Amino acid sequence: MSPATPFRFGVNLSPVASRGPEWADRCRAAERHGFDVIAVPDHLGVQAPFSAMVAAAHATTRARVTTYVLNSAFWNPVLLAREALSAQALTDGRVEVGVGTGYVRSEFDTAGVEWGSAGSRVDRLEDTVTSLRALFADPRPLGFPEPPARLPVLIGGNGDRVLRLAARHADIVSFAGAVLAPGSARGTLRLIDAEAMAERVRFFEREAGERAAGMERNILVQTVVVTPDRSGTAETMRRRLPYLTAQQIVEVPTLLVGSEEQIAAALLERRERFGFSYVCVHERDMAAFAPVIDLLRGR
Repeated sequence: MSPATPFRFGVNLSPVASRGPEWADRCRAAERHGFDVIAVPDHLGVQAPFSAMVAAAHATTRARVTTYVLNSAFWNPVLLAREALSAQALTDGRVEVGVGTGYVRSEFDTAGVEWGSAGSRVDRLEDTVTSLRALFADPRPLGFPEPPARLPVLIGGNGDRVLRLAARHADIVSFAGAVLAPGSARGTLRLIDAEAMAERVRFFEREAGERAAGMERNILVQTVVVTPDRSGTAETMRRRLPYLTAQQIVEVPTLLVGSEEQIAAALLERRERFGFSYVCVHERDMAAFAPVIDLLRGR
Protein backbone atom coordinates (compact mmCIF):
# COMPACT_ATOMS: atom_id res chain seq x y z
CA MET A 1 0.00 0.00 0.00
CA SER A 2 1.33 3.44 -0.91
CA PRO A 3 1.84 5.94 1.94
CA ALA A 4 -1.09 8.22 2.72
CA THR A 5 -1.05 11.73 1.27
CA PRO A 6 -0.34 14.23 4.09
CA PHE A 7 -3.29 16.32 5.19
CA ARG A 8 -3.83 19.87 4.04
CA PHE A 9 -6.51 22.05 5.60
CA GLY A 10 -8.38 24.95 4.02
CA VAL A 11 -10.96 27.42 5.24
CA ASN A 12 -13.63 28.92 3.03
CA LEU A 13 -13.69 32.68 3.73
CA SER A 14 -16.38 34.84 2.13
CA PRO A 15 -15.24 38.43 1.50
CA VAL A 16 -18.67 39.98 2.14
CA ALA A 17 -18.28 43.76 1.79
CA SER A 18 -15.01 43.54 3.74
CA ARG A 19 -12.77 46.58 4.04
CA GLY A 20 -9.08 45.89 3.66
CA PRO A 21 -8.08 45.73 7.35
CA GLU A 22 -11.04 43.51 8.28
CA TRP A 23 -10.33 41.06 5.48
CA ALA A 24 -6.64 40.98 6.34
CA ASP A 25 -7.44 40.25 10.00
CA ARG A 26 -9.68 37.32 9.05
CA CYS A 27 -7.01 35.89 6.77
CA ARG A 28 -4.32 36.22 9.43
CA ALA A 29 -6.64 34.51 11.92
CA ALA A 30 -7.00 31.58 9.52
CA GLU A 31 -3.25 31.26 9.25
CA ARG A 32 -2.81 31.47 13.05
CA HIS A 33 -5.33 28.64 13.43
CA GLY A 34 -3.07 26.48 11.27
CA PHE A 35 -4.92 26.45 7.95
CA ASP A 36 -2.79 25.83 4.89
CA VAL A 37 -5.18 27.32 2.31
CA ILE A 38 -7.53 30.31 2.24
CA ALA A 39 -10.37 29.50 -0.13
CA VAL A 40 -12.56 32.19 -1.70
CA PRO A 41 -15.95 31.49 -3.30
CA ASP A 42 -17.28 32.86 -6.58
CA HIS A 43 -20.83 33.96 -5.78
CA LEU A 44 -22.65 37.17 -6.49
CA GLY A 45 -23.08 39.00 -3.20
CA VAL A 46 -19.42 38.71 -2.19
CA GLN A 47 -16.40 40.57 -3.47
CA ALA A 48 -14.58 39.36 -6.57
CA PRO A 49 -12.37 36.33 -5.93
CA PHE A 50 -8.99 37.19 -7.42
CA SER A 51 -8.63 40.60 -5.77
CA ALA A 52 -9.64 39.00 -2.45
CA MET A 53 -7.07 36.22 -2.95
CA VAL A 54 -4.23 38.62 -3.70
CA ALA A 55 -5.12 40.65 -0.61
CA ALA A 56 -5.26 37.43 1.45
CA ALA A 57 -1.81 36.39 0.28
CA HIS A 58 -0.35 39.81 1.11
CA ALA A 59 -1.88 39.67 4.60
CA THR A 60 -0.36 36.26 5.37
CA THR A 61 3.04 34.66 5.14
CA ARG A 62 2.57 31.04 4.04
CA ALA A 63 -1.10 30.26 3.27
CA ARG A 64 -1.93 29.33 -0.29
CA VAL A 65 -5.04 30.88 -1.84
CA THR A 66 -7.64 29.30 -4.09
CA THR A 67 -10.88 30.00 -5.89
CA TYR A 68 -13.38 27.59 -4.38
CA VAL A 69 -14.79 27.26 -6.93
CA LEU A 70 -15.20 29.57 -9.91
CA ASN A 71 -18.47 29.45 -11.81
CA SER A 72 -17.09 28.74 -15.28
CA ALA A 73 -20.17 30.27 -16.93
CA PHE A 74 -19.19 33.69 -15.55
CA TRP A 75 -15.71 33.73 -17.09
CA ASN A 76 -14.19 34.11 -20.53
CA PRO A 77 -11.49 31.41 -20.44
CA VAL A 78 -8.74 33.61 -21.90
CA LEU A 79 -9.41 36.47 -19.50
CA LEU A 80 -9.69 33.97 -16.66
CA ALA A 81 -6.23 32.63 -17.51
CA ARG A 82 -4.89 36.19 -17.41
CA GLU A 83 -6.46 36.72 -13.96
CA ALA A 84 -5.01 33.48 -12.62
CA LEU A 85 -1.52 34.10 -14.02
CA SER A 86 -1.53 37.68 -12.72
CA ALA A 87 -2.59 36.55 -9.25
CA GLN A 88 0.07 33.84 -9.34
CA ALA A 89 2.75 36.43 -10.12
CA LEU A 90 1.49 38.90 -7.49
CA THR A 91 1.41 36.27 -4.73
CA ASP A 92 4.80 34.68 -5.47
CA GLY A 93 3.23 31.44 -6.67
CA ARG A 94 0.65 30.74 -3.96
CA VAL A 95 -2.44 30.40 -6.19
CA GLU A 96 -4.62 27.38 -6.94
CA VAL A 97 -7.50 27.64 -9.39
CA GLY A 98 -10.71 25.78 -8.57
CA VAL A 99 -13.46 25.65 -11.20
CA GLY A 100 -16.93 24.14 -11.45
CA THR A 101 -20.18 24.49 -13.36
CA GLY A 102 -22.04 26.82 -11.02
CA TYR A 103 -25.24 25.68 -9.35
CA VAL A 104 -27.22 28.74 -8.18
CA ARG A 105 -29.74 29.52 -10.89
CA SER A 106 -30.72 32.88 -9.42
CA GLU A 107 -27.11 34.07 -9.84
CA PHE A 108 -27.16 33.13 -13.52
CA ASP A 109 -30.35 35.19 -13.88
CA THR A 110 -28.85 38.19 -12.07
CA ALA A 111 -25.71 38.03 -14.22
CA GLY A 112 -27.71 37.67 -17.45
CA VAL A 113 -26.04 34.32 -18.17
CA GLU A 114 -28.07 31.51 -19.70
CA TRP A 115 -28.75 28.73 -17.18
CA GLY A 116 -29.10 26.16 -19.95
CA SER A 117 -29.02 22.44 -19.22
CA ALA A 118 -26.74 20.43 -16.97
CA GLY A 119 -24.99 19.21 -20.11
CA SER A 120 -24.39 22.70 -21.47
CA ARG A 121 -22.95 23.84 -18.13
CA VAL A 122 -20.50 20.94 -18.16
CA ASP A 123 -19.63 21.75 -21.80
CA ARG A 124 -18.74 25.26 -20.68
CA LEU A 125 -16.63 23.91 -17.83
CA GLU A 126 -14.77 21.60 -20.20
CA ASP A 127 -14.03 24.46 -22.61
CA THR A 128 -12.77 26.56 -19.71
CA VAL A 129 -10.50 23.87 -18.31
CA THR A 130 -8.95 22.91 -21.65
CA SER A 131 -8.32 26.58 -22.45
CA LEU A 132 -6.73 27.17 -19.05
CA ARG A 133 -4.46 24.19 -19.46
CA ALA A 134 -3.30 25.36 -22.88
CA LEU A 135 -2.67 28.93 -21.73
CA PHE A 136 -0.89 27.87 -18.54
CA ALA A 137 1.38 25.70 -20.68
CA ASP A 138 2.13 28.60 -23.05
CA PRO A 139 1.12 31.97 -21.54
CA ARG A 140 3.08 34.08 -24.02
CA PRO A 141 -0.06 35.26 -25.90
CA LEU A 142 -1.17 36.83 -22.60
CA GLY A 143 2.14 38.62 -22.03
CA PHE A 144 3.73 36.16 -19.60
CA PRO A 145 7.16 34.99 -20.76
CA GLU A 146 7.06 31.44 -19.40
CA PRO A 147 4.72 28.92 -17.77
CA PRO A 148 4.23 29.21 -14.02
CA ALA A 149 6.29 26.77 -11.97
CA ARG A 150 3.15 25.53 -10.23
CA LEU A 151 -0.46 26.55 -10.79
CA PRO A 152 -2.69 23.62 -9.77
CA VAL A 153 -6.19 23.26 -11.20
CA LEU A 154 -8.97 21.91 -8.99
CA ILE A 155 -12.22 20.67 -10.52
CA GLY A 156 -15.18 20.26 -8.23
CA GLY A 157 -18.47 18.46 -8.70
CA ASN A 158 -20.44 15.27 -8.22
CA GLY A 159 -21.82 14.13 -11.57
CA ASP A 160 -20.29 11.64 -13.99
CA ARG A 161 -19.16 14.14 -16.60
CA VAL A 162 -17.53 16.52 -14.13
CA LEU A 163 -15.68 13.72 -12.35
CA ARG A 164 -14.61 12.33 -15.72
CA LEU A 165 -13.30 15.79 -16.67
CA ALA A 166 -11.43 16.01 -13.37
CA ALA A 167 -9.97 12.55 -13.97
CA ARG A 168 -8.48 13.77 -17.26
CA HIS A 169 -7.44 17.34 -16.52
CA ALA A 170 -7.32 18.22 -12.81
CA ASP A 171 -4.43 18.26 -10.36
CA ILE A 172 -6.95 18.20 -7.51
CA VAL A 173 -10.43 16.69 -7.56
CA SER A 174 -13.01 18.10 -5.16
CA PHE A 175 -15.93 15.82 -4.40
CA ALA A 176 -19.00 17.98 -3.86
CA GLY A 177 -20.71 15.42 -1.64
CA ALA A 178 -24.10 16.90 -2.42
CA VAL A 179 -26.75 17.12 -5.11
CA LEU A 180 -28.91 20.06 -6.05
CA ALA A 181 -32.38 19.84 -4.53
CA PRO A 182 -34.97 19.47 -7.33
CA GLY A 183 -36.32 22.81 -8.52
CA SER A 184 -34.06 24.92 -6.31
CA ALA A 185 -33.17 28.33 -7.78
CA ARG A 186 -31.04 29.30 -4.77
CA GLY A 187 -28.68 26.36 -4.86
CA THR A 188 -30.15 24.32 -2.02
CA LEU A 189 -28.08 21.16 -1.65
CA ARG A 190 -28.82 17.72 -0.23
CA LEU A 191 -25.88 15.86 1.26
CA ILE A 192 -25.14 12.37 -0.02
CA ASP A 193 -24.36 9.58 2.44
CA ALA A 194 -21.09 7.68 2.81
CA GLU A 195 -22.15 4.82 0.55
CA ALA A 196 -23.08 7.21 -2.25
CA MET A 197 -19.75 8.99 -1.78
CA ALA A 198 -17.90 5.68 -2.00
CA GLU A 199 -19.59 5.03 -5.34
CA ARG A 200 -18.55 8.47 -6.62
CA VAL A 201 -14.95 7.84 -5.57
CA ARG A 202 -14.91 4.44 -7.27
CA PHE A 203 -16.29 6.03 -10.46
CA PHE A 204 -13.57 8.67 -10.40
CA GLU A 205 -10.84 6.09 -9.82
CA ARG A 206 -12.01 4.00 -12.78
CA GLU A 207 -12.02 7.07 -15.02
CA ALA A 208 -8.66 8.37 -13.80
CA GLY A 209 -6.83 5.04 -14.03
CA GLU A 210 -3.15 5.46 -13.22
CA ARG A 211 -3.61 9.22 -12.70
CA ALA A 212 -5.79 8.62 -9.63
CA ALA A 213 -2.88 7.69 -7.37
CA GLY A 214 -1.14 11.02 -7.95
CA MET A 215 -4.14 13.32 -7.62
CA GLU A 216 -5.01 15.12 -4.42
CA ARG A 217 -8.61 14.65 -3.25
CA ASN A 218 -10.56 17.44 -1.59
CA ILE A 219 -13.78 17.60 0.40
CA LEU A 220 -15.69 20.63 1.74
CA VAL A 221 -17.11 19.88 5.19
CA GLN A 222 -20.43 21.69 5.48
CA THR A 223 -20.68 21.60 9.29
CA VAL A 224 -18.31 20.88 12.18
CA VAL A 225 -19.89 20.20 15.59
CA VAL A 226 -17.45 19.57 18.43
CA THR A 227 -19.38 17.79 21.17
CA PRO A 228 -18.86 15.08 23.80
CA ASP A 229 -22.29 13.64 22.88
CA ARG A 230 -21.85 12.48 19.32
CA SER A 231 -24.96 10.29 19.06
CA GLY A 232 -27.28 12.76 20.79
CA THR A 233 -26.05 15.61 18.61
CA ALA A 234 -26.56 13.54 15.48
CA GLU A 235 -30.16 12.86 16.52
CA THR A 236 -30.72 16.59 16.99
CA MET A 237 -29.20 17.35 13.59
CA ARG A 238 -31.83 15.16 11.95
CA ARG A 239 -34.28 18.04 12.34
CA ARG A 240 -32.33 19.87 9.62
CA LEU A 241 -31.37 16.73 7.70
CA PRO A 242 -34.46 14.50 7.88
CA TYR A 243 -33.38 12.49 4.84
CA LEU A 244 -30.39 11.09 6.80
CA THR A 245 -30.39 8.76 9.80
CA ALA A 246 -28.36 9.66 12.89
CA GLN A 247 -25.79 7.02 11.97
CA GLN A 248 -25.52 8.40 8.45
CA ILE A 249 -24.97 11.90 9.87
CA VAL A 250 -22.02 10.57 11.90
CA GLU A 251 -20.56 8.93 8.78
CA VAL A 252 -21.36 11.51 6.06
CA PRO A 253 -18.01 12.80 4.68
CA THR A 254 -19.32 16.38 4.51
CA LEU A 255 -20.14 16.49 8.25
CA LEU A 256 -17.86 16.22 11.27
CA VAL A 257 -19.53 15.50 14.60
CA GLY A 258 -17.97 14.43 17.91
CA SER A 259 -15.08 15.25 20.19
CA GLU A 260 -11.89 16.64 18.72
CA GLU A 261 -10.32 13.19 18.99
CA GLN A 262 -13.33 11.52 17.33
CA ILE A 263 -13.26 14.04 14.48
CA ALA A 264 -9.53 13.49 13.96
CA ALA A 265 -10.10 9.73 13.90
CA ALA A 266 -12.96 10.17 11.41
CA LEU A 267 -10.72 12.15 9.07
CA LEU A 268 -8.04 9.47 9.23
CA GLU A 269 -10.66 6.83 8.42
CA ARG A 270 -12.03 8.89 5.52
CA ARG A 271 -8.57 9.41 4.10
CA GLU A 272 -8.10 5.65 4.18
CA ARG A 273 -11.51 4.91 2.64
CA PHE A 274 -11.98 7.77 0.17
CA GLY A 275 -8.53 9.33 -0.17
CA PHE A 276 -9.61 12.71 1.21
CA SER A 277 -6.45 14.44 2.40
CA TYR A 278 -7.31 18.06 1.53
CA VAL A 279 -10.09 19.09 3.89
CA CYS A 280 -11.86 22.46 3.83
CA VAL A 281 -14.28 23.89 6.37
CA HIS A 282 -16.39 27.04 6.47
CA GLU A 283 -15.26 30.14 8.34
CA ARG A 284 -17.94 29.70 11.01
CA ASP A 285 -16.20 26.43 12.01
CA MET A 286 -12.64 27.74 11.79
CA ALA A 287 -11.90 28.12 15.51
CA ALA A 288 -13.69 24.90 16.50
CA PHE A 289 -11.75 22.90 13.91
CA ALA A 290 -8.32 24.33 14.76
CA PRO A 291 -7.55 21.81 17.56
CA VAL A 292 -8.23 18.98 15.09
CA ILE A 293 -5.56 20.42 12.81
CA ASP A 294 -3.11 20.22 15.71
CA LEU A 295 -4.01 16.56 16.27
CA LEU A 296 -3.43 15.69 12.59
CA ARG A 297 -0.51 17.91 11.68
CA GLY A 298 2.17 15.89 9.94
CA ARG A 299 0.03 12.75 9.62
